[in-house]
Amino acid sequence: MRLKILHLFLKVDKQFSHSATQLRGFLGNKFKGFTELHHHLSTRRGAKLLYSYPKIQYKIHQNFAIILGIGTRCISTLRHVVMNLDKLELNNTVYKIEEIKANYEEPEFRLTKKDSVQRYEFYTPWLALNETNYRKFQDSSLSERRELLNRILIGNILSVSKSLNYTVPDTIYTETELYPISTKYKDVKMVGFKGKFEVNFLIPDYMGLGKGVSHGFGAVKRING
Repeated sequence: MRLKILHLFLKVDKQFSHSATQLRGFLGNKFKGFTELHHHLSTRRGAKLLYSYPKIQYKIHQNFAIILGIGTRCISTLRHVVMNLDKLELNNTVYKIEEIKANYEEPEFRLTKKDSVQRYEFYTPWLALNETNYRKFQDSSLSERRELLNRILIGNILSVSKSLNYTVPDTIYTETELYPISTKYKDVKMVGFKGKFEVNFLIPDYMGLGKGVSHGFGAVKRING
């Protein structure tokens, strides 16, 4: 299948000292009427988190805010946002937007043949482990850890496919070359993973896998050549 994707690259006047989580919070508060920006639904009992694959995802790199939108509705939302935005205010720090670049594309998201593997790297840390499989990871040998991460990665791809209404027609094969790093998600210390992997699946650049996708985690980038 082909996805409709808009990448926004917001260049600001200085290097960011804040996280993608804070960027998400700022835009979600400023444009509260657009639930896809903050992934919460207003109810009588307050805001309720939506447990579906986030179709707007945020990353920060040096002096760029990178925002990805998937699908017609999210693309329309992002276009409205950039037309009404000249600065970002994150925890009392103001970042003046100097330039906005938009890149629209319709990349493929699908399974490939077993012998047609694609190579990717994690552009941002991949949060693969929950509390249960973290303990399993800690108690495993190196080969068992790699196999566990392979299975989790396949599960992540299957989960995204289901959310995007894509039926995977055959088996996904993957090989990972990852290393653990310490990171923070919602101010909680966690183990993330960086590195490379191969898989017989086409994944658009900057799309996220795993936990914390809308906060900038698990973004992948294809390795050419």
